[in-house]
Amino acid sequence: MVAGAGVAVCMLAGQASAAECPRGGTLIAGASDYRPYQKVEGNEVSGMDFEVIAVVLDKLGCGLETQALPWARHLKGLEDGNVDIASPVSKTEEREAFAHFSSPYVDAQEVLFVPAGKEGEYSSLADFFEKGGKLGTIREYAYGGDFNDLKDNYASQIDDTDSQESNLKKLAAGRIDATLGEVFVVSEDIKRLGFGDKVVASNVIISSDASYIMFSKKSVPEEFVTAFSEQMQALKDSGEFDTITAKYK
Repeated sequence: MVAGAGVAVCMLAGQASAAECPRGGTLIAGASDYRPYQKVEGNEVSGMDFEVIAVVLDKLGCGLETQALPWARHLKGLEDGNVDIASPVSKTEEREAFAHFSSPYVDAQEVLFVPAGKEGEYSSLADFFEKGGKLGTIREYAYGGDFNDLKDNYASQIDDTDSQESNLKKLAAGRIDATLGEVFVVSEDIKRLGFGDKVVASNVIISSDASYIMFSKKSVPEEFVTAFSEQMQALKDSGEFDTITAKYK
């Protein structure tokens, strides 16, 4: 179980690691509403990140406390050592000055979402366009992969809107043929809108970039982050990681 904002629950497991738990045994993770990775409703904090982190920390004999924080304050807290953990994050040179990074946590995959039953219809984004597909996108959003190389040639097949929700509604209604988005985030939107029987992730991955769990250098020793990464890899090897994260797709 993960502690809510400002409340700590220490989950001490029998198989404590040789790495000593920082901050007296209970680490602090900042939280913001970025579903399904993190969900903040009042003082209630949940989500995929905290379920995974709590399980790994439990295997190390440590506990987890979550605090709802705006992102700027969250980063400042890591720099100052008042907050221990941030996730999911990309690794940058600027952040490496004040943070340790775990081994890759998840791949942030940007995929093509299509009507149910058409998951295997396209082999690539180029194939989708060549077959005359109409793509719903978010205006001014920075898509990865080969989207930028293709968008000018297929501009007439791209329908811009202001939100992913609008794209999903159009897709469910048959007004567009596909939309793009990060697999966990868009899957959460599909569940929220009740479109699980209408819209699904296809086999086409547009881009895939590693996301990490970040630890404050001021409050968390590097050897503890190494032990955390080893336990997270063991979780993946055992299949337990996939069992946890599958609930959020």
